[in-house]
Amino acid sequence: MKATPAVIAALWLGVSASAQAATADLEFAIKRNGEQIGTYAVHMAQTGAETTVKTAVNLAVKKLLVTWYHREQNCTERWVNGELVAFSSTTDDNGTKHKVEAAAKGTAVELQADGTPMQADRNIVPISLWNPALARRSVGFDAMDGKVMPITVADHGVEDIVAAGHPVKAHHYTVNGTFSNDVWYDTQGHLVHVEFVVARDGSTITYDLASAELSPARVATPVQPGKPK
Repeated sequence: MKATPAVIAALWLGVSASAQAATADLEFAIKRNGEQIGTYAVHMAQTGAETTVKTAVNLAVKKLLVTWYHREQNCTERWVNGELVAFSSTTDDNGTKHKVEAAAKGTAVELQADGTPMQADRNIVPISLWNPALARRSVGFDAMDGKVMPITVADHGVEDIVAAGHPVKAHHYTVNGTFSNDVWYDTQGHLVHVEFVVARDGSTITYDLASAELSPARVATPVQPGKPK
């Protein structure tokens, strides 16, 4: 059976709740024009109807041993029965600090971005690339600064790619939100690759899967990559 975005999202966002806890730890190498500049880590933990996802980005671009751009970002998301109930993030974007918090309140989501409160539609989600549910959303908010924006998605179907040195069948989407990102998810809904072009200098950024630790086996990818030696 072909896995649809709704089925994929159910595996991690608690739509089909299970009493057994499940976890996933994904590690990516962030590369600029093929050279590693940082890491992206995703930790997911699901118990019953509740799923917590923590992500961390650390990167630095250097020229002649001088760091000309760096970013550190940490996000925490909490989902219950497939709906976002809480979000928080802190970001150091090349020296500019940001803090975003969101919480579901009745029929709305209350956002606070860098101290400025606002309300958004209850169906809004953070533009978090780990989440295949983005493929069926029309509005999201930037995890860095809380900016609300439309999401458009192009579905390119299933492709054969290599992740962590292993062949993987992955569903390819182009997600247009904060940036235009090409993302690939395996048949269990785990992010396995990201690619986008930085407009200001034309450099290509990729997130290459380095390792995946999945438990229990029922949520494992068809070919579970091992840690690089």
